Amino acid sequence: MTGQTIYSNKKQMKKALLLIVIILSVVYHTEAQQRKAVVRKGKKGRKTVIRKGPHKTVVVHKTPRKRVKRTRVVHHRYINLPRRGAVVASVNTAAITVRFRGVGFRVYSGVWYKPKGTKWIVARAPIGARVRVIPKGFRKVIVGSNNYFYHYGTYYMQKGTEYEVVETPTGAEIDSLPNGSETVIINGETYYLLDSTYYMPSVDNDGNEILIAVANPN
Repeated sequence: MTGQTIYSNKKQMKKALLLIVIILSVVYHTEAQQRKAVVRKGKKGRKTVIRKGPHKTVVVHKTPRKRVKRTRVVHHRYINLPRRGAVVASVNTAAITVRFRGVGFRVYSGVWYKPKGTKWIVARAPIGARVRVIPKGFRKVIVGSNNYFYHYGTYYMQKGTEYEVVETPTGAEIDSLPNGSETVIINGETYYLLDSTYYMPSVDNDGNEILIAVANPN
């Protein structure tokens, strides 16, 4: 192979690499444009700003929800799961063990059980405890720029390869609470109380009944 041939081949390789760089640059900028926030006008001029990405849609701002009278029982999604505070003689043998601050909890179908003598009580998941797998049937909840995973009154956030139990984020919108929540009337308005969090009944954009975690109305 002559020197001229080698030089020609190198020149062609450089052109090919340059072409690849140009193509990748075009693809990147196209995706960046798709991720830009768009504004959708709702009824009566209300606007919802949505930031698009290749894998998810994050609500950045939304029209404030209105209070409505709820018609469905708040625990409709978990009607087949045990009531919070219930005491049971045993837990399913398939339950996983989660040790947290010296207590050996059992978790089955997203329900947390705390030892109570020789029995078990259906309890609130301890804040800070971690599990490797979130329960089946979880709902993804987006509040601000944070992603939460909700199931049976418990909120999880992904921490590396695990999921950590966290406090209820104000503004979270869910469709159901565990059986055992309280119904309270404050200033003539109905709220549902679970784990020191108040939920206001409302509806989403599709008219589905939801519950919104709100600040203490007192």
